[in-house]
Amino acid sequence: MSEPAAQPRPRPSLIARGEQALLLLLALAVVAGVAYRAARYYRLGAEPLEVVPPSDGPTYRINVNTADWVTLALVPGLGEALSKGIVAARNARPGGRFVSLDDLKAVSGISDKLLAKLEPYLVLAPSDTGAEPVQMVEPSPPSDPPVPAPTPSSP
Repeated sequence: MSEPAAQPRPRPSLIARGEQALLLLLALAVVAGVAYRAARYYRLGAEPLEVVPPSDGPTYRINVNTADWVTLALVPGLGEALSKGIVAARNARPGGRFVSLDDLKAVSGISDKLLAKLEPYLVLAPSDTGAEPVQMVEPSPPSDPPVPAPTPSSP
């Protein structure tokens, strides 16, 4: 008589069923955490920012007689070369300072047109007074149209 065919034994799992469930929950938690961080990074659902219109004029003025070239380069229209030229021209002048903003025209590259654009950002103060190189300017509040006064009603 022949013996019945032996059935292959099922292979034992490397990870028990409970451990598989725990690993699945851990993987889901990691994916949820990454999705949450990505949503915060890209600000999904955030309120839109309010656009603030630029002020009409500069919010700072730079003292040409005390500022270094790096500070002067903050002025729109002045770059590194012109700022270094202004400092070199200032140091070459008697007393090491400019007397008026028109003296800046002696710097190569500064024309009347450029000087007109720069003037709102520049100020002159003697270098020996200890004046700060940058002075903050308070922006003027927007002017609202005048409200007409109420007229008294006649009885």
